[in-house]
Amino acid sequence: MIRATVMVRSRLVRAALERALGQRPDLIVSAASPPHGDVDVVLVDAAELTSPHFLGGDREPAVIALAEALDDAVVAKALRQGARGVLPYDASPGELTAAVEAAVAGLVVVPAAVGALLTSLKAARPENGYRREDTALTDREREVLALLAAGLPNHGIADRLGISASTVKTYVATILEKLDAATRAEAVAIGLRRGLLLL
Repeated sequence: MIRATVMVRSRLVRAALERALGQRPDLIVSAASPPHGDVDVVLVDAAELTSPHFLGGDREPAVIALAEALDDAVVAKALRQGARGVLPYDASPGELTAAVEAAVAGLVVVPAAVGALLTSLKAARPENGYRREDTALTDREREVLALLAAGLPNHGIADRLGISASTVKTYVATILEKLDAATRAEAVAIGLRRGLLLL
């Protein structure tokens, strides 16, 4: 079961979003405010992403930002601020539930219509997925970043790479410092923009 909560100012909009999400029997919509540790994903207005409730930490829920109008700037800003996905308010129930599932799985979700940002990222890097001039991260740090993008926690990364969880923690701290990122999600977003991650 996936547990979600909607935190937007308009009661009518919140009710409509909750009804849309409630169409899935395996998705429980709660009224937590602010989100607690038992919530898997939070849908919030993009303007509210500056709140510390939505930033950082392994235990924070995945965040999907909602906006009236989407363009590359809105998407990039939301990803920088830690959102796992960005959707318009008029997204269909199917799009909302698909985005919730993807965000919980550790994927980054944006509408297909907002493709220029991702297209420009592809064009900015060579075929191996890395820009030649970008040498800030070591190969191992890039591996850790890729696993962060896949949504793995520290112990999962440790198992995958055959290293200790404390070593992974050190790698993550170094990655955040090198990319000037405040959170793991922000590091992934920066990695995407710099061409450090395959799309």
